[in-house]
Amino acid sequence: MKQKYYKYKLLIPAMVLVGIFVFSKPLQVQIFDEKSDARLSEADTKSGRLVAKSPNSISPGSATSKGDENTTPKASDLIEGVVQKRYYLSNIPNDPYYSSAWYLQSVNAPSSWATTTGSSDITVANIDTGFALSHQDLVDHWKYNQAEFGGGKESDGIDNDSNGYVDDYRGWDFTASGLGDNNPQAGTINPNGIGTSHGTETAGLVGAAGDNGIGTTAVSQNVSIIPLQVIDDNGLGWSDAVANAIIYAVDQNVDVINMSLGTSGDDPIVRQAVDYAYDNNVVVVAAAGNCGNTGTGGVCTGNPTGFITFPASYNRVIAVGATTSTNARASFSSYGQRLDVVAPGSGTIVSPTWTSGNGTSAYASTLYGTSYSSPIVASSVALIRSIRPSSSVDDVRALIMAGASKLGGMGGSFYSTSYGHGILDVNKAISISSDLKLSTEKVPELAQAGGVSAEHTYSTNDTIGSGCEIDPGLWCTVWFRDSATNNERYLPYTKVGVSRKTGWNFNSGVLDSGYWEVRARDGSAVSDTPYTLFRK
Repeated sequence: MKQKYYKYKLLIPAMVLVGIFVFSKPLQVQIFDEKSDARLSEADTKSGRLVAKSPNSISPGSATSKGDENTTPKASDLIEGVVQKRYYLSNIPNDPYYSSAWYLQSVNAPSSWATTTGSSDITVANIDTGFALSHQDLVDHWKYNQAEFGGGKESDGIDNDSNGYVDDYRGWDFTASGLGDNNPQAGTINPNGIGTSHGTETAGLVGAAGDNGIGTTAVSQNVSIIPLQVIDDNGLGWSDAVANAIIYAVDQNVDVINMSLGTSGDDPIVRQAVDYAYDNNVVVVAAAGNCGNTGTGGVCTGNPTGFITFPASYNRVIAVGATTSTNARASFSSYGQRLDVVAPGSGTIVSPTWTSGNGTSAYASTLYGTSYSSPIVASSVALIRSIRPSSSVDDVRALIMAGASKLGGMGGSFYSTSYGHGILDVNKAISISSDLKLSTEKVPELAQAGGVSAEHTYSTNDTIGSGCEIDPGLWCTVWFRDSATNNERYLPYTKVGVSRKTGWNFNSGVLDSGYWEVRARDGSAVSDTPYTLFRK
């Protein structure tokens, strides 16, 4: 039987031009001495400055005079000649466009940076178009395959790691003939094609280098990225390329996969690869699609308004919709029962880009599409895994969904088909992750109380009560899974108090028709026997 292949497209709305502004050289950030307003050299800022002579210099922490042993030292009591350390405002990177990065504020990323700014030990595979491999904000974050890197191995024509890909030292281009080639560079076929800038822009939102004095930053300021091209410069990509890229990424031991692309229906080839990622504890994040408006063409053709594209529709993938700067659903964003979470994806979002005239320092200033929401979530997953690298896929999914912030458009519900579980809240996910790392996870007890507890059934407008019991100071959420559709719902993660109990009441409308299994969760610890709910 001949295998059917599906065409994949970029998930940016039709008829939207991506604005760019180009710099011929990196932006320079000047540092000033706060008192004298004199410029400090880079060496000065690293070495600090000497303390001026003080007539009463003593060692910090010692008494100021006899008989006053418990007096706290004053600032004037510092030791003469000791080099001071310069202090900076916390968690504010020095990237020039950070000050206008409203999307980072929307997902509460800056607060999380007090805990972690990410780790280069965590790798995200960005499966997309070609990339600006020499871009100033990305060049230091590409992941190198050490088995194929150094000593001329990058071009020796030998498959040094015996993985079937020759000289794959820095990602791979799966669109080239045969097995592809080792150059996932944008613009090699058609520098004016529609698929030349997208990969760089999504990669920038995954992992633009933070606090490097140029450009912008991603949620995860320190992360490694494997650039995997599956859509060519002309915007064409197919099932085998996408599936092979997923499998390649998993075999390269990545932690996260981002896919800002989609197709119009179930694709068994890619579905099998997604399952392979899940089975190997790789978190997959994908754009939900841009089918939110009636009559949208392309990948939305023939599907109902709001259609969530594939692979985002697969239950083992985090499906991400788009919001505006006012936290409203972007009109183009897909929606429905499979939507998991939303993130900024419309408007003045700044990210690295590629043009035929500038492949090193160009930035997009306006981006529209769930394509750009997805990598923000993927970058956040990388941040989570920088704290708990071995956390399971389901654990991470729970942190993203149960940790999301509720928006006004959700009408007071913990879930809606327009916003999923709400807008990504990076800081809450990181806070919970930090606590989980420091504590011993315990299996919570599910407390199904009120409403339908006696008969396990519910109607459209029932009020359902649910809760969990666990030791004080630990976190708990309640996890609902539809055994037929595999759709999931998570009640908001809550830290349990001294009563050892927490609970929620909600309208049954958040549960679409089906058979739901209900469990309590604390990180990777999940109650064993599910409580069952049936819709009448």
